[in-house]
Amino acid sequence: RQEWGGPGAETGCVDVLLNSLAGEAMERSLGLLRPFGRFLELGKRDFAEDRRVALRPLRHNATFFAVDVDELPRARPQLAARLLAGIRDRIEAGSFRPLPHADHAAGNVQAAFRTLQASAQIGKLVLRPPPPRPDRAMRAPLQQAARGTVLVVGGVQGFGLATACWLATQGVRHLALLSRRGAATPGAAEAVARLAALGATATLHACDATDATALDASLQAIRAQMPALRGVVHAGAVFADGAAARLEARQVAAVLAAKLTVAENLDTLTAKDPLALFLLYSSATVAVGNPGQAAYVAANAALEALARRRRGAGQPALAVQWGPIADAGVLAADGATAEALHRRLGARPMAAATALAALPDLLGGAAAVLGLARLDWAAAQLMLPLLAEPMFNAVRGHAVQPAADLRARLVAAPDDEALPLLRETLAAELGRILRLAPGAVAADTPLAGLGLDSLGGMELRAALDQRLGLAASIGTLTDTLTVDALAHRLLADLRRQRQDGAAEALMAAHEPAPEPASVAAA
Repeated sequence: RQEWGGPGAETGCVDVLLNSLAGEAMERSLGLLRPFGRFLELGKRDFAEDRRVALRPLRHNATFFAVDVDELPRARPQLAARLLAGIRDRIEAGSFRPLPHADHAAGNVQAAFRTLQASAQIGKLVLRPPPPRPDRAMRAPLQQAARGTVLVVGGVQGFGLATACWLATQGVRHLALLSRRGAATPGAAEAVARLAALGATATLHACDATDATALDASLQAIRAQMPALRGVVHAGAVFADGAAARLEARQVAAVLAAKLTVAENLDTLTAKDPLALFLLYSSATVAVGNPGQAAYVAANAALEALARRRRGAGQPALAVQWGPIADAGVLAADGATAEALHRRLGARPMAAATALAALPDLLGGAAAVLGLARLDWAAAQLMLPLLAEPMFNAVRGHAVQPAADLRARLVAAPDDEALPLLRETLAAELGRILRLAPGAVAADTPLAGLGLDSLGGMELRAALDQRLGLAASIGTLTDTLTVDALAHRLLADLRRQRQDGAAEALMAAHEPAPEPASVAAA
């Protein structure tokens, strides 16, 4: 494109102009057309705003084409397929040259999207991924453990098996998988075959690790059959969920034994082995608690104390406070529990591969206990006021408490006070997103008319979620959705949530709690 106002701009200097600008910029581009020129309009903003455009630039037989690329595959899929095939062929033949583009480093992603939002670029914006980090997967603990055998307690199924597979990808070639049923565990043969495909030899051992004598016998068999034991992973668990006051002593004992007793036995019985890795699986609920899992939280807290004790004695140990794992372990087949965790704690499940990929960095640190979880702090604080305590400042930043204060003010205030506060909040966020002064955002202005596109709408939703602890239903940015209309909608959502919360509290006060679940091994 030629710069506006440059030589030849008045008479036109462009035969074909592909435009995605809006407003005055689009009209200035029209003025660049030569007689019989073609103007292809890709943007949608002027159409959505029903904007009037002066037609004088088209008087010399110029043609204006309104192009909606999204519509073509829907209306004429065969034509779209043929055109895409032609583009592909020309790219492969080298007939099409790359479009103008501007590179942005991955760390500069916010500036890149701001540029895109403001239509301030020519051509495309390209985000370059960060350069690959040096391979830190083989940090010292893993590197040394890979020289011998790694024992994985609870390694035949679930997250324990996912860990064993991950260890195989990191170079561990000898794995001992220990569980109560050993080879009789459903899927045991498939687990061994899966590890073999990854280049690791795995042996199966049936043992109740809470029994020190039985565990000692299994460890002796492992030492006799395999290379020196250099790593231990304790991924086992037993669950007995229920209200703390209703739990029986035997249930609590079973949960504690599966975590703490097993860890104590491993600590004692491997004292003479050249261990480089002593990895214990704890839970993120230790930091914030979890209603209905008092015994499980206490067991993991004890596990972490053991890790600190070992570190204090100069021995290797790391307890990882995992958040929910989506595709391995107890949550993989229990979507209801995963949903309950998100509702109660703001916890979002993560894939096992994503979680395990962080282990090299965790193992390379000096801490005995580290946590890895995806928590929506604003949502979590609605159920866990504990998160407002100063001890959580380092992990939650400074967003949670102001959000709680603002939400509390809005819930408690009458409508004639809450609505102005919501309008002020919306104006401030829109001003930040659109780089406008808050005073420039009028309450009766349609959001689409302010220039808020779908990307800006997503940013506004995220900001309101953070500030109000409310998943704002912004929907389509129509000509009728104004700041005032959105403020009314948000206030209605807040009022409805308050009523739902009051109803749930009333039900909880008058309905008996369900009986605790029976003890079940993970």
